[in-house]
Amino acid sequence: MSEPSRRTRHDSPSDRRGELLAAARDEAARRRPADLMRQWSTDATVGPSIVDLRTTLAYDALALDAAPDYEALLLSPVAPLGAASVVAPTSQDRTLSTIRASEVVSDPTNVLALEAARRLLADPRGHVRLCSSHQVLRMQPVADGEGRTRHFRLFVLADAGAGLADDGFEVAAVAAQLGVYRRILDAAASTHGLDWEHPLAVVRTDGSHPALAERVIAAIAASQADAEVRAESLSSNYYHGLRIGFGAHDRAGVFREVVDLGVFDWVAQLTTNRRHRSVASAIGIQLLPVLFGGR
Repeated sequence: MSEPSRRTRHDSPSDRRGELLAAARDEAARRRPADLMRQWSTDATVGPSIVDLRTTLAYDALALDAAPDYEALLLSPVAPLGAASVVAPTSQDRTLSTIRASEVVSDPTNVLALEAARRLLADPRGHVRLCSSHQVLRMQPVADGEGRTRHFRLFVLADAGAGLADDGFEVAAVAAQLGVYRRILDAAASTHGLDWEHPLAVVRTDGSHPALAERVIAAIAASQADAEVRAESLSSNYYHGLRIGFGAHDRAGVFREVVDLGVFDWVAQLTTNRRHRSVASAIGIQLLPVLFGGR
């Protein structure tokens, strides 16, 4: 019989982490002020935002005021490693991973799903309603469009709880969250001079939940009578059958889709309870003054 294989120190995650930390210390020790200035000037992940801090804080306050029914959390800059990729079909490469089993938050809706699941495990019949405003960082190439940057501000909402008859949980959550975003747009127009018109909701479905789509469209029409509602097909498997884009037209008549809302199975995965439902959404809060003007 051959001798049992022996674990080396390279097999231990803690040892590998120690080696990586040592390598980082060595690399930092070799750097000079000129290296810092070069990276500061050329690396899009570390430079300041295109929107100044006073404007950012003003819009954060406006968004929080528009969501009084949602508990506001101040999230950590980092989340558990895999927070964005374990329960969602997305690549870990889009996230800045650390060597300490954590990652820089790239999508706070995933983090709110973790907190919602923790609370529902304690109270499976509860209804968790959370919101946050967070500066996120993503590593994939920046998408085309004005105001698109590697790190940016998102205001996010999340509803999670037990399913109800006739898709009642999802329909109510969609209406409530879109109501928050409409209040944000209205308040930004009156207090910050944002110039927008003709709100539009684009309801995208993959055909797996036709009754849910019909109920959601009816709920949006009932809650925002002046908003146009358009139906489109959904081809992404990132969402659990339903995705809604919401926004308005700018002064040139161009539609700006600044809100992304979806139904997800993340909380059900995290609680291992298939009855749990979750609806989450985000608005590119820093895009509002960029796309719609204002002061």
